[in-house]
Amino acid sequence: MIALPATLAPPAPFPPIVAQHAHSEAVAPGIVRADYRLTTSDGPLIVHAVAVDLREPSVRLRVVVAHDRLVSSGETVSSMAVRTGAVAGVNADYFDIGQTNQPLNAVVQDGALVRTPSARAVLSVARDGSVSFGTLGFAGTASYGATRVPLTGVNVWPPEGGAALIDAAFGPLTAAPGVTVAALTPLDGVAGAPGTYRVTAVGPAAAGPANGTLLALGPAALRSGAPPAVGDTVAIAYDTTPPLATVSAAVGGGPLLVAGGAPVDDPNAPAPEERNVRFPVSGAAVTAGDTLLLLAVDGRIPALSIGLTRPQFAALMLGFGALDGMAFDSGGSATLVARVLGDAQSSVLNTPSDGEERLVADGLFVYSDAPGGGASHLIVRPTGFAALPGAVVALRGAVVDASDHRLHGATLAPLHVDAAPGAHVAVVADRDGLRAEVPYTTLARAATLAVTPERPDPDPHATVALSVRALDANGDPVVLGPDVRWRADGGTLAPDGADAVYRAGTRDAHVTVAAGGVETSVLVHVGRHEAALPEFAAEPLTYDFTGNARVARDAVAVTLPGEPIAVSLEVRGNGDGVPLRATFVNRFGELRALTLAAHVDWTGWRRVTLVLPPDLNPPVRLTSLYVVPSLGGPPVHSTGTLAFRTLTVTLPGSP
Repeated sequence: MIALPATLAPPAPFPPIVAQHAHSEAVAPGIVRADYRLTTSDGPLIVHAVAVDLREPSVRLRVVVAHDRLVSSGETVSSMAVRTGAVAGVNADYFDIGQTNQPLNAVVQDGALVRTPSARAVLSVARDGSVSFGTLGFAGTASYGATRVPLTGVNVWPPEGGAALIDAAFGPLTAAPGVTVAALTPLDGVAGAPGTYRVTAVGPAAAGPANGTLLALGPAALRSGAPPAVGDTVAIAYDTTPPLATVSAAVGGGPLLVAGGAPVDDPNAPAPEERNVRFPVSGAAVTAGDTLLLLAVDGRIPALSIGLTRPQFAALMLGFGALDGMAFDSGGSATLVARVLGDAQSSVLNTPSDGEERLVADGLFVYSDAPGGGASHLIVRPTGFAALPGAVVALRGAVVDASDHRLHGATLAPLHVDAAPGAHVAVVADRDGLRAEVPYTTLARAATLAVTPERPDPDPHATVALSVRALDANGDPVVLGPDVRWRADGGTLAPDGADAVYRAGTRDAHVTVAAGGVETSVLVHVGRHEAALPEFAAEPLTYDFTGNARVARDAVAVTLPGEPIAVSLEVRGNGDGVPLRATFVNRFGELRALTLAAHVDWTGWRRVTLVLPPDLNPPVRLTSLYVVPSLGGPPVHSTGTLAFRTLTVTLPGSP
């Protein structure tokens, strides 16, 4: 039977583990999941893992694309899992975030090539169900009459270096000057696949949906000969390496982290400058026992999990026994989902660092075709817990079959915690007489208290809802008893057990709560105030995008005070419409690029304001201002100069 290790001991450079504990349970036949809470010499870490037995005949792997289109508004991993019936899944490729949201590397779905591979790492699922990591090669041609042009892409728009085959899986097209498009009707085979086609229309590339199959000819291809004419026959030939006939699914990501049971440095790693920066991370690996591991590690949450660098993530994979493995797009994109035993659908296991699931481009998903039926048993949530004397715990129940598929819910009476400190076991039953044991521990006192939100910042006289959680020495939640006391040194409080509504006054105030034998306070910042940064100095930024330049950057070095909510500065624009961005580095050394203005389409001085994301983790340094030709739309082909002055930071609370 497949299992995940009860304890972890990854090699260096993974930080030494001081203490740890884990919880594991089944998902479906051949699929298990586990959560590990680690205390390390560097700080806390929370690791989530799903293990999949690739030899289990009822297990299936599949790649899913957001809304089944490469260009889309993006979709959460949990949404993709629920709409396709997956029992587990993980986010996958890097993507054109906030613009077209299309993945940047290969997509093979149900044996069909949906997007051409790049030079970066790919996870491939063979027709026999085995999983491998590496690169996926591609070569192809488009032939008509005496003309033969390289087919350099499938669903790559606009075509890069030659011709591209576009089908309905791409999504909407943007206008592409200099590109000619031929509409194709298949004469044999399947639309979008290699085969013979008849040309039904020819014309310039225009914006709109990619209906049917299109052959897009860029300037390089058109130099090889005239485009085909209506009525011409076009032969499309392409294949991958390894051959597409041997691949059932493939998805991009990177970098490769482990090969042959040893850590590796991927020469084609995306964002190589992030190698030694801590991030929330996700990835996949395979072991010698034909087990696929889907992994996610929480990050950017200093009190709970600090995240991993890429070498540390590789070490974690080795600690799980990985032979080969790679990372997926991480940071706020890192998301791992699975069906919790007793639930009908998959849900998010990790804590996305954006505070909510990010819309992503694609993911790798696991399906269970195990038949229903067999002996049923009762599942109770929570499966085990710690509580303080006097606590009353609401129990949720569900009945599952022998394949761990949910049959129906179960109504259970609340559990009144035994007041005696120590370990206890409660036996509960549903209306049909199915019984289950619920182990729990009664604690004499909690270790710590945590107030949510950690940084409340209401406007004057506004209200904010607060709640308190008790934690044990391992950082696990403890169910509170009835004795919870709130107080504040400003404003007013309306307490209700573990919750309270705070009405702000006009100044900052401390709210204090006592429960479980401990006490904690949180500073409530009331209102906002502005702080000018007179040390800010930025040189005029000159750019020239008439050639091959892709970015123009001005390095700055300004540390923002406190816990900034927003930054603003005056920008002297020239009306060209270039996008203006800024980079920030946070307390963990993580680099974040954010957009100040999508188009600098004004002339003269104008103040622009950027609201900073809540997960920026101050202290924060502004490290550069830069412009690019495009954020996904038509590029700017011009030269110009921008200037900057008067940097101001918006901070929470009373000045």
